[in-house]
Amino acid sequence: MRNIEAIFGGVLALVVLGVALYAVMNTSFSSGSGVETAPAATEVSYSPSAPTPTIMASAGQDLVCECYDAAFSLASQTDVLSPEYRTGFQQCRARGGVDAGDAWTAGWNARLSGRPYEASCRSYKRRR
Repeated sequence: MRNIEAIFGGVLALVVLGVALYAVMNTSFSSGSGVETAPAATEVSYSPSAPTPTIMASAGQDLVCECYDAAFSLASQTDVLSPEYRTGFQQCRARGGVDAGDAWTAGWNARLSGRPYEASCRSYKRRR
């Protein structure tokens, strides 16, 4: 009876060891910076006639500035409670991370504040 228990115990130990090795081999570890970067987006487009803005960065475009500019132009047409504002903010935040979301909000506020010196992404980036 003890031989059967030893055989099943050995098989169980091998299965557990195999699962552990498989998990270790298929796990990727980060490089340690602790900061996740948002995936690069592919195209930036904004159309005032579209029901919701679509914001994606194209090659060579700065997504932060595109978010800033899109929010700046949209702020004159709708209010902050509009679905266009929420959609644009969420798209910028999802594609460009916190920086793009902050740029969306700053662009929106720059239009509404009436401060012409804040009307460009360049001035926004200098102040950050």
